[in-house]
Amino acid sequence: MNLKNSLSRKTIALFIIAAFLLPSFSLITMVAAEEQTYQNITVDTANYMIEHENKYPNLFILDVRDTIEFNLGHLFDSILIPLNGLEARIGELEDYKTSEIIIYCKSGYRSQQASEILGEYGFTKIYNILGGILAWIDADYPIWTTSHHITVDEITDTKFELLIEPQLLYYSGCYSCDENYECPSQSESISITSEVLEQGENYLKTITYYDFNGTVYESIHTTTLLWSYDKVTNDINKTIYFTSTEIMSENSLFQFYQLDYFIDHQNYKLTIHTTLEPEPQNLDTYSVAFSTIKYVPVNGNPITSMEFIKFNMSVTLSQQYDILADIAEEMAEIYKKSDDQDIMTLHEGYINIGDEFSSLSELVKEQLAAYDYHILKSYAALADAFIPNGGGGGDPPPPCTPDPFCLVVCNFILDLGCALGVAVICIYVCAIPCAIPPLWPACVVCTIACVAIGFTLCYLIGVYGVSPGCEWLCCQV
Repeated sequence: MNLKNSLSRKTIALFIIAAFLLPSFSLITMVAAEEQTYQNITVDTANYMIEHENKYPNLFILDVRDTIEFNLGHLFDSILIPLNGLEARIGELEDYKTSEIIIYCKSGYRSQQASEILGEYGFTKIYNILGGILAWIDADYPIWTTSHHITVDEITDTKFELLIEPQLLYYSGCYSCDENYECPSQSESISITSEVLEQGENYLKTITYYDFNGTVYESIHTTTLLWSYDKVTNDINKTIYFTSTEIMSENSLFQFYQLDYFIDHQNYKLTIHTTLEPEPQNLDTYSVAFSTIKYVPVNGNPITSMEFIKFNMSVTLSQQYDILADIAEEMAEIYKKSDDQDIMTLHEGYINIGDEFSSLSELVKEQLAAYDYHILKSYAALADAFIPNGGGGGDPPPPCTPDPFCLVVCNFILDLGCALGVAVICIYVCAIPCAIPPLWPACVVCTIACVAIGFTLCYLIGVYGVSPGCEWLCCQV
């Protein structure tokens, strides 16, 4: 038998084996395809389906993230049903059992689970967005959001640039207790009471008592008025206070400055709180500044906005306000160009905010020059009226049962002056429990709340009252 015949026989044998194996392989492939009851699609495909309503008239967009994520930003006309409640609410989707359903989450993991659940319940046209909303944003497709993270970077001594991104990109979830932390039990409680020790025309001294499970600690707070300004016209009342506060406890002494700007206009109310911590070794420099800005139009607003601002450059107090004025004007243009009518209503408010920042900057230069120092690190948070529901055409998030311990912590923080901004919370409040060993668990909670959740969220809670805001914040903890 020659080599040629041998190769021919081997080739024929391989074809015969392949002929037997291929049907089996095809069967395996068909079974696998039948087991997956949903299709993975790219953000480009999802965008095509959304834009072509005539081809997909009953298209349903399902968001399976948590409530806070949804409020920070979501696809237009999407409906929120968090993954952990999807099976319990599956009946709400019964009318869409044979319609196209696009499912998304943050990056694609939860939406895949949701797709599998819907497949088990007989839904036939399920489309899972690969990469989730992060991939959607990365592809520069629009989302419904009024919450942004704004970074200010220095170009030259007189020029800067703004990086404006959805705040959703910076949300990493809520803190929860685990084996690495000794968390306080729900039975532990802190009560705070204060009384006035001395009061003069330009100063106030109080003593504050902290009762922690029967052990009482105290601190003395002395606030001195350094400068004030008042302007009253037919249209507007302006009041500014600049104060210095010292907090003295058994083991520490801490000082900070506070600028409070109150505007009562016939069309809106605006408050600006800036807390400044001086450098310990250089009192002509502020180590850090936190500003919180609340704008409330007289006729109300259908939605809320939240802007988180971080300065990656050193600025003076007046320069900070000038830059915040530019940011307000930039955001006004962004909201003006929105396709959503509710978002467009924010435009006028941001124009007013920018004007007031410019006015405040001039006042600081002219009348508060002695304290117009450089700030090494600056942060700001800007918001209008707070509404704890979503927007963009979708249904509002469903009610939930807040974590009880979170509510305790939330109310505790609010009682200590949340509306004064993150500096008062993270520096003034947290400094006291952090300095007293028995209060270290509370110190951990306080610090994590400020850093991980964000000082602006704490401030915003106080706009509409303690209970509704705390319930919203703690809904997903």
